[in-house]
Amino acid sequence: MVGDLCMILAAATVTELYHAGAIDIDDANLPHVVLPAYLLAAWRLGAYRLGALRSVSLSLRTALMSLAAAVGLALFAAFAFNVTASVWREDTLFFSALAAAGLVLLRWGVAAGMLRKDGKTKPRIVLLGDESVRLNRDRRVAADFNVRACNWQPVESDPNFLNELSEAVAGSDRIVLSFLDVEERRQWARLLIEIGFEIELLEPGLADLHPRSLRYLDSTPTLVVSAEPLTLRKRALKRAFDLMLVLVSAPVVLPLVGILAILIRLDSPGPVFFVQRRIGANNRYFDCIKFRTMRADLADAAGTRLTERDDPRITRLGHFLRHTSLDELPQLWNVVRDEMSLVGPRPHALGASAEGALYWEVVPAYWQRHSMKPGLTGLAQIRGYRGPTEKRSEIENRVAADLEYIRTWSLWLDVTIIFRTLRVLLHDNAF
Repeated sequence: MVGDLCMILAAATVTELYHAGAIDIDDANLPHVVLPAYLLAAWRLGAYRLGALRSVSLSLRTALMSLAAAVGLALFAAFAFNVTASVWREDTLFFSALAAAGLVLLRWGVAAGMLRKDGKTKPRIVLLGDESVRLNRDRRVAADFNVRACNWQPVESDPNFLNELSEAVAGSDRIVLSFLDVEERRQWARLLIEIGFEIELLEPGLADLHPRSLRYLDSTPTLVVSAEPLTLRKRALKRAFDLMLVLVSAPVVLPLVGILAILIRLDSPGPVFFVQRRIGANNRYFDCIKFRTMRADLADAAGTRLTERDDPRITRLGHFLRHTSLDELPQLWNVVRDEMSLVGPRPHALGASAEGALYWEVVPAYWQRHSMKPGLTGLAQIRGYRGPTEKRSEIENRVAADLEYIRTWSLWLDVTIIFRTLRVLLHDNAF
């Protein structure tokens, strides 16, 4: 993307120098329209998919079609708004020809380079197993964890262990299980599937896990038994959507945060923000930021005590913030830090419970909801599943909605949830 944009900008610069002898930013209307339009067209036509980038003909065709569509849109807009004098000039064809030549050279070079390196790129591989099975290690194996030495047991009732395991394998391209004992290997596979990692087994034969595909590590076959819920392309699209909305809303949100921060300090002594450790993507902990709505000396960092209606711990301003959901506004910073998304399963406190049992003790599939980043809002929230979880059915309904969201994700679903959230910001269970 950066290479394409640089080629288009270079063509615009050369055109301006050739036309006027100097670069006049205010007069460069055509490139201003072409740049975003080209990106949208190229993304829609699949110009950045690996298959397209590896094929010289497909890469050139998608890039040139995107450029033609972008220039055509710019000219159409110029006619529609009656500003043809600033766009329809002799340098339009010159700019288009230069941009096309630059894109051809760039994409031909990228395709040629990828074809030369195809099959030679070495991913970062993490091995997880016992001391009885060892491979001929090469430079591709970045880490080798012996679960015996680490004193790890494949149990899902301890969030501290899950956090340690998730941090150990973070940043890996492939996670391979190498256990000799079939039953032990099965237990570890089921655990890693539950918490949302893509994993591989060194030996086939585990039909009950419904393998997705077959790969090889050296000459040893591995079975892929799970995959991340979103592809790389979908994750990039979702992340770009989050950052775009945060950036657009910043001029309104930042002054509002400042005003509310002053009011909180005037309302009661203590810090403005309340930071609580919560469970995030792939069961890694993160610090969730909220406006403080309770008295500082009565705040519940672990979240073990449910908030009650007319809770004496909540301050006067805190009632208003919680009822209007404005206490969640600082979590936009978590979105910027890539710890949360605008839409996703809501993050829960470690001590949250229903009928005296922790959430993961109530719902066996609870850990699956963390296979995506938590969100400020989600499918459960717009369906009215908010507030304290006094009954087991309340957390069961939320988890079911979260898993449905993960299975059916689309960008349009995120847009729909955001608009419907505006209708439920004021809720009877928000106290």
